[in-house]
Amino acid sequence: MDLFTVAIPACNEEENIKRIDKELIPVMKNIGMPYEILVIDDGSTDKTAEEVRRLQKKYKNIRLVQHDRNLGLGAGTRTAVKNSKGSILLFLDADFTFHPREIPKLLEKYRDGDYDCIIGTQFGKGGKTKMQAHRKFLSKSVNTLYRFMLGRNITTISSIFRLYRKSALKGISMKSNNFDICAEMLFDMIKKNRKITEVPVTLTTRIYGESKISNTREIKNHLKLLSKIAKWRIVG
Repeated sequence: MDLFTVAIPACNEEENIKRIDKELIPVMKNIGMPYEILVIDDGSTDKTAEEVRRLQKKYKNIRLVQHDRNLGLGAGTRTAVKNSKGSILLFLDADFTFHPREIPKLLEKYRDGDYDCIIGTQFGKGGKTKMQAHRKFLSKSVNTLYRFMLGRNITTISSIFRLYRKSALKGISMKSNNFDICAEMLFDMIKKNRKITEVPVTLTTRIYGESKISNTREIKNHLKLLSKIAKWRIVG
């Protein structure tokens, strides 16, 4: 039977890591397949790693990989892909803004069809979001631009909440160091004709800690990535 890996890149998320016990584990116990939870501690200065180790005493299928310093989501993603043992790999935000209860929706879609990537979307039909108005506007605007340039009806381009067939990630570009890693991977999967679909989910708001997203930095990153897409479309 396939092993299912849930990868959680985390930096200074000790309060949210504590939620794994009561909010993620019960969901995983009901998916009907063996699983592991892989936490990538991206140079945390709080007790993130300590909380993971505490959970490891209770659950043998929780694993921890640490970066000596903060390297960004791109590095966390590459580390997760390299260290995951599952043939199915799902990325989950450490703050649980996409709540673990949404995981079965992505897995069900994967089981029903021959897909390489299942995206959880808050913007597609049936999706919901509790995002602040200004961030919702920015996110929808950027995703609309991406969708136009790609010529594909994908409503959420830069979200981390995705399920991958791990074998389909072989040869996929993962060079970005920031949040644009998610968009980069998706673009290359499209370029390489991987089969991609979306399922509607709900995006909630952060309960503990502070968001690592800087609007100014992310706008710059998206503009860089949009230029890369334009070049890709021209060059082919």
